[in-house]
Amino acid sequence: MGAIFGTSTKEDAKKIDYQTLQDICRAVKIPVVAIGGVSAENVEELAGSGICGVAAVSAIFAPQDVQKAAAELKKRTAKMVGI
Repeated sequence: MGAIFGTSTKEDAKKIDYQTLQDICRAVKIPVVAIGGVSAENVEELAGSGICGVAAVSAIFAPQDVQKAAAELKKRTAKMVGI
């Protein structure tokens, strides 16, 4: 579900606010994954929304150290979803 925080790769994508994301998670019986501008710096803002995970490209591949960026996003996402 996205774009959650907006994205530079799809500038015409409209941002979805937290309440809408939460409403969607409650309304559907399938897992919801957040995408669109998600990063290690903002992923914790999605806590309590009902999502089961995130999808990210720039947050992982833009930094110099891809492994470090991926590990940090994974750690913060796991904390956010409660695993």
